[in-house]
Amino acid sequence: MRDGMSLWKGRVQGFWTEAMRYIRLIANSGFLFTIYILLLIGSSYYSQVLQQLPENFPTLTIFVVVFSLLLTRSRVRTFLKYPDIVFLLPYESKLDRYFRASRLYSFAWHVFYIFAVFVVLSPLFQLRLGEEAGAFFYVFFLLIVSKFWNIQGFWSEQRLATAGERWSHAFLRLCINLVFTYLVFSGAPLAYMLGLFVLMAVIWFFYYQGLEKKLTLKWDHLIDLDERMVMTFYRIANAFADVPKLRDKVKERRYLNSIITYLVGRNRTVYTYLFARSFIRANDYLGIYIRLVLIATLFIYGFQINWVQAVLLLLFMHMVMMQLSTLWFHYDTNMWVDLYPLKDEEKKAALTQISFRLMLLMTFFLFAVLLVAAEVLVAVLLLLIGLVFSYVGSHYIIHRRKRRKV
Repeated sequence: MRDGMSLWKGRVQGFWTEAMRYIRLIANSGFLFTIYILLLIGSSYYSQVLQQLPENFPTLTIFVVVFSLLLTRSRVRTFLKYPDIVFLLPYESKLDRYFRASRLYSFAWHVFYIFAVFVVLSPLFQLRLGEEAGAFFYVFFLLIVSKFWNIQGFWSEQRLATAGERWSHAFLRLCINLVFTYLVFSGAPLAYMLGLFVLMAVIWFFYYQGLEKKLTLKWDHLIDLDERMVMTFYRIANAFADVPKLRDKVKERRYLNSIITYLVGRNRTVYTYLFARSFIRANDYLGIYIRLVLIATLFIYGFQINWVQAVLLLLFMHMVMMQLSTLWFHYDTNMWVDLYPLKDEEKKAALTQISFRLMLLMTFFLFAVLLVAAEVLVAVLLLLIGLVFSYVGSHYIIHRRKRRKV
């Protein structure tokens, strides 16, 4: 076989060559325009919101929780594939440089994520914590050091046999990260943080290094972990283009059968049933829908300006509609569905019904939020806007969206 670094570079180049095609499609879609509008609105009123925060706002708690979670979550992309269990396992001893490059690659990406979140929260940091914690780049440097330790710890933990053992070790790192971030953002003396760094070093050299010497890599677990990470990207890209490599992941979720009944209604056709089941169980349609609704709730509740709330409502409903439109293609590669003597008109009617009911559900939920965040008259007006968009979007706009194949 080739040396480890040549193999790693080939794997990385192959992934990014394919990923860039999807990224270009996403960039050329209306999705980035939606994000741009949200950033524009957010940046315009960010400083005003900060000035209106009460004195007892839990700034320190928020920073400790957010950055502790960012530090603890330290997954490593290995770019391993299922055939590697057979073909690369005999060469595990020669792949040190391969896995070292994977850790450095993942470390760089995690540092970027931390930097991006820290930049977004920097106005709040400068306003409430800057005097005690110190300069921005000083705090960022301390976070980078802790992230490097977490990456190394995470990698060693992947040699453990069971998920319970890995979770218990991750919980230990979370506890250490909570203490560390509290010391950093509360402006504790440097001696305290140096003492904690010494503790981290002791754990790394005398425990994690011992794990690596005693235990072998769990290849099946590493490949499954890498597969889940890349499938997350493919699910996002699947909203804009057909992704042949996207594998369906089905979760039963019997406790949500009542939602399926609501979506299907009295029009019990083959496609209404299939689309409803797919939305609840497959490819994280439900998860993306819930996340978009919750983010929309936070934005609409946070911006107390009527026209901004109307724009946000339409933007997030459009994003939900974009995601729901991908249900149309969900069974394109399933030959069993083709056995049903069905016409495209029935499929179109099913997508219209499912999307209309889901967008109505979102509209009424956000209406309840607006009753708290805005005047009743404004809430009713935005409810009417949401109802109109739900109808127009589900009956007309959603059927004009055609995804390009890559």
